[in-house]
Amino acid sequence: MKRLFIAVPIREGTRTQIVRGIFSDPFIKKLPVRWTAYQNLHLTLQFLGDVEEKRIPELKKIMDTLSFPEKADDLMFTGLGTFPEKAAPKILWLGIADHKPLRRLQRELTDLLTRAGFEADRKAFKPHLTLGRVKNEAQIPAAALDRLRELIAGQQFSPSPIDRITLFESRLQPAGPVYSAVYEKGFRERSSGVHTNPE
Repeated sequence: MKRLFIAVPIREGTRTQIVRGIFSDPFIKKLPVRWTAYQNLHLTLQFLGDVEEKRIPELKKIMDTLSFPEKADDLMFTGLGTFPEKAAPKILWLGIADHKPLRRLQRELTDLLTRAGFEADRKAFKPHLTLGRVKNEAQIPAAALDRLRELIAGQQFSPSPIDRITLFESRLQPAGPVYSAVYEKGFRERSSGVHTNPE
């Protein structure tokens, strides 16, 4: 079994800006949050959970049937969001501006996965980058959240192209999850197959 998810990788330059603009602020280090590693920042389209390795070829075929308009806008990043939204937050995320082609891509992927018998999440799609997870039973004071919102609102991150989607394996380690690319479907260039580094 492999723990898998399908995602849009974020370009290296944008990830670097996020790390420098948000994670390097001294205020961040005081919050009880497990921050996402630089190399793990991505936009999840579908989390599949544990999947038998023999079914990976099915996933590749599904990904290969997807298409994306070459002239579609790149991803634009907005402010801070949280899950849950109205209770004590457990997940902090960076929002992504509404993007209709992306929503269509995610919906088509979800439908194909469901028809093939995979356990696809059919909740409303809210595109975002997970920045961090609040530790255990810790809570972040409202004033700290407001300051974090101000910090993020003061940043400008470069757009990131939707030029491919990647099937990732997630291996849970004591220091945090390690993601490795299993397969990639390219949209604006020929798909390059398996990579160890999703860049």
